[in-house]
Amino acid sequence: MANLAFIAVLGALLLSTLLWAFKVLPSEHWQMIASVPRVKKTDGTWQGLNLTYYGFFSATGSTIGVALMMLLMTSIGVPLLLAVGFIITIFVVSVPASRAVAAIVENKRNTFTVAGAAFAATLLAPPLAWALQQWLHSRLQREIPMLPVLAASAIAYAIGESIGRLACISFGCCYGIPLREAGPILGRVFRRYSLVLHGQTKKAAYASGLAGEPLIPVQALTSLVFALAGLGGLGLFLAQRWKSAALIPILCTWGCRAASEPLRADFRGRGRISSYQVMSLIALAYLVLITWLVRGEGSAPSLGLAFSQILSLPVAAGLQLFWIALFLYYGRSRVTASSVSFHVLADQI
Repeated sequence: MANLAFIAVLGALLLSTLLWAFKVLPSEHWQMIASVPRVKKTDGTWQGLNLTYYGFFSATGSTIGVALMMLLMTSIGVPLLLAVGFIITIFVVSVPASRAVAAIVENKRNTFTVAGAAFAATLLAPPLAWALQQWLHSRLQREIPMLPVLAASAIAYAIGESIGRLACISFGCCYGIPLREAGPILGRVFRRYSLVLHGQTKKAAYASGLAGEPLIPVQALTSLVFALAGLGGLGLFLAQRWKSAALIPILCTWGCRAASEPLRADFRGRGRISSYQVMSLIALAYLVLITWLVRGEGSAPSLGLAFSQILSLPVAAGLQLFWIALFLYYGRSRVTASSVSFHVLADQI
């Protein structure tokens, strides 16, 4: 009963957040969260550094994914410190990869790609999970098979990324093709649920001139698919159906990435098949193969045990610092600027 209640509450909060975000984030005032004055100009105004909701949702999605991964890993007996080390190692590789892959594929130094970060994490997670398994067996005489750890990783990624995709709606990136170019069938399907981005600082506007244009809602579709896949995998994880718990998020997330590429209008590199499609198919085949090869036993998850370790001041403080670091990394806009001025309200003196 406790497991069902946890899934129900998490699902209700997640899906209600997504539906709210799909409605409000395309508007212009949901792109910039703040502007910080940095350098005073000769006209008396200040050059501002824009902090974006892209950074807010990217940091929030990643932090929720990390918290869920810690919860699931500790629920199957992985010591908290080892779970934290596992997660930190993945992020040390994947966060820089989000810029490096975009620079290689799109030839843009100031762009992030979550697909690149996820691909790097995917390549690293299985050998890292194997190393964790071997360390626990040799040092602590604990048997924790790889598959539950990989399933926890896939579930946490799917749910965290479902929130992270909201960043793309806010900034207007990763946008779909216009309905007028989508063909009659897709046009009819998405006419009522199209995504219309507002504001000239949205990427769809300055890169493709698509402000105010009904678009296929690729970002929203991705968020929903990832959320449902993560929740389904979570239910199977708590039921100890390890292979299914890993395969459903893997197939849905990477399959969705590969299938949705033709529906996107933003620049994805040269060629009919984009580099991101190739990465998605490689990641999908790699993870499915490993999932079928490794053994699927594991002890029953205990959410009570996990919450007793996660709900502590050091963990809460660590997650907050992690969120702040990611927000400052992803949220400082490098492609927009602002002018800030200050004045006194004479009637309030």
